[in-house]
Amino acid sequence: MDESSFRDLPDDIQAGIQVLGWSEPMPVQARVIPLMRGGTDLIVQAQTGSGKTGAFGIPIAMGVDTELAATQALVMAPTRELAIQVAQEVLQIGKPRGVRTLPIYGGVGYGPQNEGLKEGAHVVVGTPGRLLDHMNSGRLNLDALKFLVLDEADELLSLGFWPDMREIESFMPKKRQSCLFSATIPEKVRSLSRVFLTDPEFVSLSEGQQGPAEIEHYFVVTTAQEKDQNLIRIIEHEDPESAIIFCNTKDDVRYVTSHLQRHGFDADQIQGDLTQAAREEVMGRIKAEELRFLVATDVAARGIDISQLTHVISYSSPDSPEVYVHRTGRTGRAGRAGVAISLVSGLDIGNFKYLQNVNKIVVKERKLPDEKHLRGLLRERLMVKVEQELRAMPKGERAYKIDRFVPIAKEMAASEESLRDLAAILATYLREHRRETGPRETSAEPAREARASAPAEDRDRPRDDGGPRRGGRGRGRGRGRGRGPRS
Repeated sequence: MDESSFRDLPDDIQAGIQVLGWSEPMPVQARVIPLMRGGTDLIVQAQTGSGKTGAFGIPIAMGVDTELAATQALVMAPTRELAIQVAQEVLQIGKPRGVRTLPIYGGVGYGPQNEGLKEGAHVVVGTPGRLLDHMNSGRLNLDALKFLVLDEADELLSLGFWPDMREIESFMPKKRQSCLFSATIPEKVRSLSRVFLTDPEFVSLSEGQQGPAEIEHYFVVTTAQEKDQNLIRIIEHEDPESAIIFCNTKDDVRYVTSHLQRHGFDADQIQGDLTQAAREEVMGRIKAEELRFLVATDVAARGIDISQLTHVISYSSPDSPEVYVHRTGRTGRAGRAGVAISLVSGLDIGNFKYLQNVNKIVVKERKLPDEKHLRGLLRERLMVKVEQELRAMPKGERAYKIDRFVPIAKEMAASEESLRDLAAILATYLREHRRETGPRETSAEPAREARASAPAEDRDRPRDDGGPRRGGRGRGRGRGRGRGPRS
């Protein structure tokens, strides 16, 4: 492909691209499109807004057989908003060629989705929960699948979709092209790639990066007065499995620990005033994965080695370049990836740039997430867990309970006091149903082989909830009972 233009693409694909207003390929498109056309499995590190939808949408539209009324490409996205956006772009790219594209996501009726599947949608873009509903019911068949794309894979995992994605993989043919797109490549994304991809090629849009980074470094600018609240916003957005939060003084450690605990986070502290026994007790809890947030001074944290630590957050700017290296070195252990976040006030910007120069690293700035975005994330985490729990119920019980609780929900939403009670129920639900900590399995072969070896009469036998069975998997009562999304 000519990296400076789309001229060597088929005329009908160029017509679709022109509708989107694309005049020349963006960097991710110039890199990825030739590789996808060559049939290579890919891991692509690219930020949102980099043009990645075109990077996989163009090869998919070119590779679909429009004469075959079957789903040949599946794109999984973490949110309904992204699924709609991706589906619209792929629709425009493939429309002149006659490619039928169908978005599938929860929170809406099944009617239009069922009709689109009956008509033989060539490309399906959806969220894992609703996709799995259609697969388990037999409405979505993936026997003709050629392309699988996991879009924003880091977000897919952070919202707790892993059990659903693991089951979806068992419905797919083994021979296919799979591509994974992610802004970051943490350990979970690497595990995901081992399940879905075969000998993937790594493509990074970060200059000079040859493979997944062990530690992702970034900072956010904040005022000193808003630092405590902005720490909460970062935690809600990142939703870390476990983290150390570094402060420069014992007073800050005590304050931040108290602030986190008041906001319902599982946090404890290590600082010089604690007895050795108390410090050992806290360290034992975080190493046993029984404590989520450890707040500490640099001196108190000397010698800490927690291999599963996913995040390091600098609440106070480090005093020296060496301190920054010490802090961020607490994560990314034992071949795992990690994230290092620094809260930097305006007065500290100069010193922060200096430590980057000394340490020869680039720390990217990120904007603080706004309240609308955070509410959307919390909603998605909640809906993922609810959908998983609903699929664990027999069909009749599910319908009865939904109908039974609709009037109760309406009553609770009718007044401010009852609405707060409803919010408390949702908050408790998320707290009690923490999500799975991430991919633990490395192969989908046992599930696929079990389905393939099952007698035909078993594969098609109706289940006790009235839905068809596929390969003995389906929606068992025991599914989805692990830890759900964190709040």
